Amino acid sequence: MALTIASAAPAAGSASQPGMTATVKHLAGMLWYEMLSELNKSGPDPSTLGAGSGSFQDMFLWSVAQNDFSKYDTALTSATLRQIGGHADAAPATAAAAPAPAPVSPITSSPVAAATAPDGSASGAATVQQATNFAKTIWPDIVSAAKQLNVPPVAVLAQTALETGWGVAAAGNNLFGIKATDGQAGSVRATHEVVDGVLTPQAASFRDYGSTADSVSDYVGQIQSAFQNVVGQNSVGGFASALQSGGYATDTSYAAKIVAISQSPLMQQVLQSVESQPDGGVSP
Repeated sequence: MALTIASAAPAAGSASQPGMTATVKHLAGMLWYEMLSELNKSGPDPSTLGAGSGSFQDMFLWSVAQNDFSKYDTALTSATLRQIGGHADAAPATAAAAPAPAPVSPITSSPVAAATAPDGSASGAATVQQATNFAKTIWPDIVSAAKQLNVPPVAVLAQTALETGWGVAAAGNNLFGIKATDGQAGSVRATHEVVDGVLTPQAASFRDYGSTADSVSDYVGQIQSAFQNVVGQNSVGGFASALQSGGYATDTSYAAKIVAISQSPLMQQVLQSVESQPDGGVSP
């Protein structure tokens, strides 16, 4: 890991200690995740716990690796920072050796989406209460966005569910995995990208928003300007396929996952709940 970080890091004096420390901790968390995932393979087959349990386990392991195991990384973080000269005081690097970010992050940049099975079973990673609370919070903005894009609201909601695990992982109020470009507010986070067909751990700078409404608004603008073939798709399948063919995702199962989540029992329960609200909006 030290060699990778050293080759990606700027020279001493070009990165802040807090920013570099956060990046090193993210990368350490990625190593913990890989270790835990390998250990988990020796346990019972996830399918014995029901549909979606494999994706839930992956998301749980990611959370544990990134949050709970950090207490074991103090010595490693200190040693790595000493090696790369992490006592400088300028702004943090935008992304460690990451390629120039696209206007919208591929779906597989999200740890949640990366762990999602091809059948979209990440919809089972959240409890009904978690998914419902998340959907109720953003539903009016989702309906508004869908009207502007002339697409089914359930399609947009399914996409946010895939990107964030029904709100479990929505750092910076970023609901759609949109990367930060020059001059935009963002923070470096551990991610995954599909590179040459292989799911590859990386670090990239993702946009931070003041609210989820800001995230939805920016998303609408991105779709209207860069993915115009998505506008006017009147089915979830057409919407998802247009995003995938337009290059929104590197995940070849991206469209299938959105469709599967939109048709899942969890989605049906969520829709019944949000549409029963006084301001529930229109049926998808």
